[in-house]
Amino acid sequence: MDPDHQLVGHWSSVPLSYGVMEASELGLLPDGQGWSSWFNVHALCVTRLRWRCPEPGVVELHARWRVQGTPGDGTGPAAFASTEEAEPLDEVSRHRYVIGPVVPMPGADAVAAVRFEEPVEFCMEFARGPRHIRPDEDPTFHVLPYQ
Repeated sequence: MDPDHQLVGHWSSVPLSYGVMEASELGLLPDGQGWSSWFNVHALCVTRLRWRCPEPGVVELHARWRVQGTPGDGTGPAAFASTEEAEPLDEVSRHRYVIGPVVPMPGADAVAAVRFEEPVEFCMEFARGPRHIRPDEDPTFHVLPYQ
């Protein structure tokens, strides 16, 4: 089955992680490629992946490469200040999901989000970001270009 086009785009746990010292993000490209990341002030870990939906409401993530390092000091999208050598992976995980509104904190307006039954990069909820993303927005793009 093809990717669920509702999942295409950028997803971030940041708006839903009030007071938490780490966060995760997903970048899912329309061609079935993408990345997931986990970061805090001292570390950044990005996993390059392929994704597909084998059935409605289920996404399969096939981890292919992982790059770890230290994050840059700038604000904005996650970026590396330094990296370790990329390591190849061959891990497949399946995650049931639902897309709908989530209230980030009491009293706040609901935001569009995806909720997974099991954590993806340590988070179960990710707020919708831009739907149109490019491969070069992947923090590992300059370390490991898409082919």
